[in-house]
Formats: sequence, C-alpha cells, structure tokens
Amino acid sequence: MNIYRDKINEIKGFLSDNTRDRFAVLGTSSGIDSSLVLALLSMSVNKDKIKAVFMPDKFTKEDDYNDIKLLSEFTGIKIETVNIENIFNSYKNTLKTGDVKIEGNIRSRIRANILYYYANKLNGLVIGTTNRTEYLLGYYTKYGDGACDIEPIENLYKTDVREISKELNLPESIINKKPSAGLWDNQYDEDEFKMTYNELDSILKDIFDKNIINNGYEKVIETYIKSMHKREMPKSLK
Repeated sequence: MNIYRDKINEIKGFLSDNTRDRFAVLGTSSGIDSSLVLALLSMSVNKDKIKAVFMPDKFTKEDDYNDIKLLSEFTGIKIETVNIENIFNSYKNTLKTGDVKIEGNIRSRIRANILYYYANKLNGLVIGTTNRTEYLLGYYTKYGDGACDIEPIENLYKTDVREISKELNLPESIINKKPSAGLWDNQYDEDEFKMTYNELDSILKDIFDKNIINNGYEKVIETYIKSMHKREMPKSLK
C-alpha cells in the first residue's frame, strides 16, 4: 500500500478519535501545512463541526486571499475571515513596540487568542498545524501557533506534508507556494534557515531517525538545543 496513504489513514483516525463530537477549531493561512490539516479534517469529521478561521493582516498577500477561496471550495468548508491588524495596532500603540520579530510573535499570539475564543465559545478543540521539521527546530511561536490541543501532523516532515498534499490533489498554488510564516514583510522560511526544506529534512532524518551525525550538522543541532524550552513543560518545584 502507498506509504502516504497509510499516513493519511492514520491521521484521519487520529483526528476522528480525538475530536469525537466536539468542534475542531483551525487557523488556516492558506499555507501548505494548515491547508493539509483542513483537508484531512474535512475527510475525518462532520463538516458542520469544523470552524476554520483565516486571520490576515497587512502582510497577507493577495495570492493568500485567492488560495483561501480555493481551499474553501476544495474542502467544502466555509472559512471565516478575521483581520487582526486593528488588534495588533492596539498592542503596538500600548507597548510602543519596534522590533519586527517581537511584533511577529505578537501577531502569532493574537491569532492563538482568537482560535481559543472560538474553542471556548463552541466547546471545541484547537487543532495544531506544526509539522515535525518545525517542531524539532522550534520554528513556531511559543503560545502562538504552537498553542493547540492536538497536533495531527507533528509526525510528518515538511517534505512529507508536500507529498501528501500532492496525493490529495490540493490546489497547486498552495503546494507550490514559497513557505512563509507571514509574520513580517518578505519573510520566508528557507531564507531564515539558509537551507531548503529538502536539505533540512535530510539532516533531521539522519539525526533523529537514523542516529547519524555528520560534519555540517552543527547548526541544526544548535537550533534544536536552543529551542528545547518550546518542547518542554514549564519547570516547577516538585
């Protein structure tokens, strides 16, 4: 059987088992990760129990708005739009912020607040969209896009996400989109890493799946160690 079909069925079962009759609340940016999760949700649970939210801001590109429409048509799920720019400006004006990366984290945490508002309102669960590559590198905002109740694709490397999206025939514009968290202008994942996802996944698979460490892996190992706090529970007195 196709290895990706096995993974698809495994994730569908996971989503079905862990949501039951509760609402599944999902933030979708029209990026490949959240688009895949929404597609898998639409195949796994009652569509009337899915609350999908698109939360654009001033950095959101016109292509993303177009892809949200395509994704809604593809999945049959209505996607609500909540623009966060006014909310962010309230933070900016109150805190007198100026650091673009700190502001990016604020934007991510605003989106998490909105998702948990809907989860509270609907007695639902927030569905995460972090893949294994992002998880191991800590490439997400603590209590931002890392805030969720269940993580259905945390066992999939970014390259797996791409292949499964092709298997499910997601819109090509979503599959081929240059990966970006969209937290500031012209921010792209691979530019920050200074590596492609193919290169990163090859290294991560060596380290974590095969126990192989070669010369040139130091930067990836350092990133993993520095982001360890994101993968641990808060420390406390026992």
